Amino acid sequence: MSLIVLCAGGHARVVIEALLSSGIRPAGIADRDVARIGSAIGGVKVTGSDDDVMKMAVDEVELANGLGNRASRKDSGLSDRRALFDRFDVLGFKFPVIAHASAVIASDAQLGDGAQVMAGAVIQPAARIGRNVLVNTRAVVEHDCIVGDHAHVAPGAVLCGGVSIGESVHVGAGAVVLVGVKVGAGAVVAAGAVVTKDVAAGGFAGNE
Repeated sequence: MSLIVLCAGGHARVVIEALLSSGIRPAGIADRDVARIGSAIGGVKVTGSDDDVMKMAVDEVELANGLGNRASRKDSGLSDRRALFDRFDVLGFKFPVIAHASAVIASDAQLGDGAQVMAGAVIQPAARIGRNVLVNTRAVVEHDCIVGDHAHVAPGAVLCGGVSIGESVHVGAGAVVLVGVKVGAGAVVAAGAVVTKDVAAGGFAGNE
């Protein structure tokens, strides 16, 4: 079965490297901008558009979400990444778990469809990682954490034991969420923040 990376952006480059580290070479990249067809990222060519992928048989191709996000104080920026995943998921396309060869994943950790664990990341025992979640470079998800669907734990962020992260939450680069803290759906944790108490859904934690 071949694998196609969706979206020819910066995050796609990281996804491709993670795949290559595990001996998987994508068959191509699809992007909604047809002008990018024929270009290449990480040695993998943009071979078609999203519409071209939708014409493929769902039992002959797997997909990887190559769309990243850019959070702001008021918005996790994850809606487009989620929408791209949902667009193909509802049609029956499969998104395998992608883990860089250097990532450390506990034997009993649970990872949902399309979860991505990048270089140097660590996921500890009894952690539960939702669908389409991105655990980015050198991030740490400690024991018994729950990370909801479509969330992003950015590079170098640390979730201490028993943390609960809601759907579509952005935990910024280098942030630390302390033991047992709950972060509600759609919330944003700023880069470098130290979160000591619960964060409401849609809320913000960090410097004003």
